[in-house]
Amino acid sequence: MEKVAEALAKASADGEPMVVARVIEVEGFSTLPVDEVVAMDGSGRFVGEIFAEHGRKAILPAATELLRSSDKEQLAQVDVSVGGSSVAELGLSCGGRVKVLLQKSQSIPVETWSAMASRSAVALVTVLEGFGSEEGAIAVGPGGSSWGAFSGRAAAVGEQLVAEAQRLLGDGVTARRIVDTELGKALVEVWVPSPRVVVVGTGEVVTAIEAQSALLGWEVRHTADHETVPEMLEWAGMTGALVVLSHDPHVDVPALAAGLSTPICYVGAMGSRNTQSRRIERLTASGISETDVARIHRPIGLDLGGRSAPEIALAIAAEIQAVVHNREAKPLRNTSGPIHRP
Repeated sequence: MEKVAEALAKASADGEPMVVARVIEVEGFSTLPVDEVVAMDGSGRFVGEIFAEHGRKAILPAATELLRSSDKEQLAQVDVSVGGSSVAELGLSCGGRVKVLLQKSQSIPVETWSAMASRSAVALVTVLEGFGSEEGAIAVGPGGSSWGAFSGRAAAVGEQLVAEAQRLLGDGVTARRIVDTELGKALVEVWVPSPRVVVVGTGEVVTAIEAQSALLGWEVRHTADHETVPEMLEWAGMTGALVVLSHDPHVDVPALAAGLSTPICYVGAMGSRNTQSRRIERLTASGISETDVARIHRPIGLDLGGRSAPEIALAIAAEIQAVVHNREAKPLRNTSGPIHRP
């Protein structure tokens, strides 16, 4: 997503119009090989993918027409269906349909792309229907910052939509909502970067975590000491995860203290329950509050029954995934409602 954001930020600085595409509705599909945001310029060059060449062919005509349209035309929607032989060609287990929203980049605050490029969470409010006039989009950042506004009768509704965007940002997960308002329909989208993992320790579990993270598209940095942990945590950002494997109290206690002093979403520590108790005593003695100590996932990982390094890495990654997406780690057969959140 950062590459797409960088391309859009550059295009905005150069005054080059582009079309921004993203999926807003899904029917079918067990997996979905699409980027969260895709951009297309006037030459038909895509940055990012929605169903590879199959998606590009479906999107290209409408995106080209939108780029050539008048300033009043800011949006278009395209249905992209995948069936027949295309299912296997795309490596899918089943087909389905997605609705793709196309939007002129100049109607979106450039701060959206700056935030994405720097791996900051950001939300976007876009009018889909109604509102009585052509309103630009509003970008919303964490902490109450926003760029752009609706005018006239739409101003109050815009404030309500910004509040909804801030609420979704607070959940800390990528999401989208189509909201019915008294003036029409609006789309509220939130993009939260994928986890970056900081591992403190040595051994085969470090290698296994790197391999497991690579499968998930997560970036990893590791260290054997605590001195570089604060710098690594800054690199990881709010959606980062700290995994402490070391049992050396001169390493694990300061590393955990550094993690607990930041708003990263996950802090986990490996070790037996006895090791955890001694570690907590040292953390408390060093001035870490009970509330902060309670943030530590200890012993680390989900109870999947594994003992080998790859199995332990899987259990750790699964717990990080559940925490990042605010999910309870339990079998889907024991849940109800949609499997995939919108």
